[in-house]
Amino acid sequence: MNQSSSVRNKAPKRSSSKRDTLAQAFIPEAGKADVHIHTTASDGGATAQEVLDYAERHTDLDVIAITDHDTIDGAQEAARLHQEGNYRFDLIVGEEVTSTAGHILALFITKEIPKELPPHETVQLIHAQGGLAIAAHPMLILRYIDPDMLTANGVGADVLMAERFDGVEIINGGPTLGKENARARLLNRSILFRAETGSSDAHIVEAIGKGYTLFPGKTAAEFREALERKTTEAVSTRYKFREVIKYGRFFLKMKARETGKRLLGSRRVKPRHRP
Repeated sequence: MNQSSSVRNKAPKRSSSKRDTLAQAFIPEAGKADVHIHTTASDGGATAQEVLDYAERHTDLDVIAITDHDTIDGAQEAARLHQEGNYRFDLIVGEEVTSTAGHILALFITKEIPKELPPHETVQLIHAQGGLAIAAHPMLILRYIDPDMLTANGVGADVLMAERFDGVEIINGGPTLGKENARARLLNRSILFRAETGSSDAHIVEAIGKGYTLFPGKTAAEFREALERKTTEAVSTRYKFREVIKYGRFFLKMKARETGKRLLGSRRVKPRHRP
């Protein structure tokens, strides 16, 4: 299966923010990429089909990537649908890999990367496939009371400086990650000098495109080249109030569901061992 596909139509008209206009002044004819999107294959609220249709009808993105947690099932399903459809944007097969030190985006891969490996080994496996490794929401630590419940941990500064990341997500489109984004931006632009990316980390379709990357060109291949040449720029857009409310409800439902599973599991009576 292809890592990216390039059937293209005319993009829908969408008003540009002031930030977007200023950024594009530095990258003329810039394309837009959102390469951190989830589906129901992991903890997203939309199917692969719903993600593709929303990106087609409600955004002006040129490239998207499906990056479910520790699986490429959603990305492969999206690639199949994309190939069968007539979409104007390119699609990248990806995965958000849980390393022992935090989450790492694997882009342009064809095989699933195992989880819970040291970051050095995770990055090596991504590169062995010809993929690119992006540090996802670095500096973020978000854990609930149960380690099996939702987590969103990013690698720390020590890992960022030690590993051969192809890019750093300095803008994560989560509505509450302003401080973490600022820290990642400062570290990358003053010390690391890696290619920068902005992505939505969308778990609902309305979040798609809230963070994105500007790059010279319009295709997935040109996006990859821009990362390798470090000619990208991360951009964010604001949420509408109703979108923030919907996102909050989504995560509250997810947490309630996971709590219920945990409680039900604890009530199960373990079989007694006969002497």
